[in-house]
Amino acid sequence: MMTPKQLSYGILRAIGIVALICLALYFLWLIRSVFAYLAIAFVLAMIGRPLMNLMHNKLRIPNSVGSILTIALFVFLIFAFVSLFISLVLNEPYRLFGNFVHLDRFEDAVSNQIKLLSDSLGFLNIPFLENYLKNFNLKSFSGMFGDSLTTVGMLMIDAFSVMFITFFFLKDRDLINKMIVAVAPKGEESRFESVLDKTKDLLSRYFIGLTLQVLIMFTFYFIILLSFGINYAAVIALVCALLNPLPYIGPLLGGVIMASLSMSDLHGLGLDFKTQIIPTVLWIMFWYILTHVWDNFINQPLIYSRSVKSNPLEIFLVILIGGILFGVIGVAVAVPAYTVLRVVLKEFFFEYKLVQSITKNL
Repeated sequence: MMTPKQLSYGILRAIGIVALICLALYFLWLIRSVFAYLAIAFVLAMIGRPLMNLMHNKLRIPNSVGSILTIALFVFLIFAFVSLFISLVLNEPYRLFGNFVHLDRFEDAVSNQIKLLSDSLGFLNIPFLENYLKNFNLKSFSGMFGDSLTTVGMLMIDAFSVMFITFFFLKDRDLINKMIVAVAPKGEESRFESVLDKTKDLLSRYFIGLTLQVLIMFTFYFIILLSFGINYAAVIALVCALLNPLPYIGPLLGGVIMASLSMSDLHGLGLDFKTQIIPTVLWIMFWYILTHVWDNFINQPLIYSRSVKSNPLEIFLVILIGGILFGVIGVAVAVPAYTVLRVVLKEFFFEYKLVQSITKNL
């Protein structure tokens, strides 16, 4: 039988524990951006891991130098993509910084592109869209950039934070293991390390597979656009290929970009709208949709299955279930989450037949 004093102490202790948990959750919420930095850095480290292995094992390059070279490659690829995108907008091969020096030329080029798009979409007879495009004034829009210095500064801080963390993830291969094993139960450290090593290997293969998927889609998009004589086919194909892995909205947005830019480019060549431009764009979208269907049902499951050592049907069902349960986010994280789950199940629950059947290839 508890005394009133013991009961009061138990209630106060429970309240204190709940308060501490709430404070801890609130603190974690406040620093949620740090977890985002860690997650992005982890993904970059997994993508760069094969390159690091090549430089360390074959070329005998120190990890610190290899990490710098890998991050420099990431930065170069991002910079190249931004440069190509700006060249697409300007429709002239200006150098990136020259575009910002000649701001008037930049504004005129974009305004002309908007005007071409407005004329191309005029047949739709949508007053709101037509008025918006015709009244679009980049000079008033460009004032927004002057008020965005804070945002640009924050983006630079974010980028530096991610790259800084990525450097240490690449340099010290066991750093992630040390962080996770530090919170592992006593006596389970070796099993946790085994799970982490297998998970990093499979996730690295997965992200490489994702990169391979983007390259394959880029090739197909480039061939489609080039065969119809679209200018800047490589840049448009690259943008659409990078958007393709985004669930649902990625292919849709890529299709809109490809159709609108193709229409604008053909209109700029002076082709007749109804007899030449519309049929050409429809054929481009037909091949775009056909390529996307092939990617969904053949290319994507095959690449992912080989990357994470699973059956293509198994991967297809995992993606389907993820989409049904959690929507867009579920589709995006289905394969990585399932990969981690398989490794954990094999390490801790391998005695069950179901676990043995889904993890036999690990």
